[in-house]
Amino acid sequence: MKEEDFIRKQCGNGNPFKVPEGYFEQFAPRLMNRLPEKEAKPARQPLRPIWQKTAWYAAAATVCGAMCLGIFHLKSVHHADRQTPSPTAWTAETEEPDDAYINDALDYAMVSNQEIALYLTEAY
Repeated sequence: MKEEDFIRKQCGNGNPFKVPEGYFEQFAPRLMNRLPEKEAKPARQPLRPIWQKTAWYAAAATVCGAMCLGIFHLKSVHHADRQTPSPTAWTAETEEPDDAYINDALDYAMVSNQEIALYLTEAY
C-alpha cells in the first residue's frame, strides 16, 4: 500500500492518456477505407415451400403403404378351392401338424428336450 500511495502522490489520480482532437469524428470513414473490398454475393434462389420438398417422400410412402396393404390382403384371403380343416378337426386320418409348429409351441411353453424325454419314459 505504501508504494501505491507514493505513486499516486507523484503522478496523481488523473488519466494519463488523452485522445487527439477530432479522432473519433473521422474514425469510421478511415476504418472503412482501410478494409478490403468484399466480392458481391450472388442472389439467392427463392426457397421452395416445404410441401414441395416433401411431396416425393409422401408419394413414396403412400405407394409403399398401398403395396403392404395389398400383400396383407392377398395373404389373408381364403381361397375357395383350398379347404383347411378347423383346428378341432384333427384326427388320426388327417395330416399331422408340422414339426415347426410343435417346436414353436414347446419353446413358448419353455419345455426342454430333457423334460419331454422324462415325460415319455414316465421316469418322474
